[in-house]
Amino acid sequence: MLPSIVLGDITGFAALAFVGASAAIMAFRAKLVTALGGVEPLRTIHIVVSVLAAVLLAAHIALLFSPPITVAVDLGYGAFTLGVILWATGVGFLERNKDSFFLHGSLAVAVVSLVVVHAAASGATLPPVVSVPALLASGAVALVSASYNIRKMRARPR
Repeated sequence: MLPSIVLGDITGFAALAFVGASAAIMAFRAKLVTALGGVEPLRTIHIVVSVLAAVLLAAHIALLFSPPITVAVDLGYGAFTLGVILWATGVGFLERNKDSFFLHGSLAVAVVSLVVVHAAASGATLPPVVSVPALLASGAVALVSASYNIRKMRARPR
């Protein structure tokens, strides 16, 4: 039997989809810059997709907020807080602070991972057949990203 899904859940999953789309846009940025004819159209698309994710996230929180607060909800608020920091590092990059791009990419993986753990821990909307593979995939992506970032940090001249 499938769990009942309410509008708050739908907006949360949609926000996650837009965050994932935003990350995918950046993962394939070199090809997309060529296809779109420059960096400005790609930047605009990335910002629009990210803003849509933020609006859907705000709707998710507004629709589902109700005490008592659980660990699963705390994970969601942690993801939101990290998302605000993610937004700030993106703005830093737009302001030409080069080091913020590295942090921005690393935080994006952390935000998505926390969101997936939040959704799985909430349990009401994700059956184990979906949540376990999502958690495993999220953990694998986070580990691969962390190892890539560690290699990149070690190769950087001081």
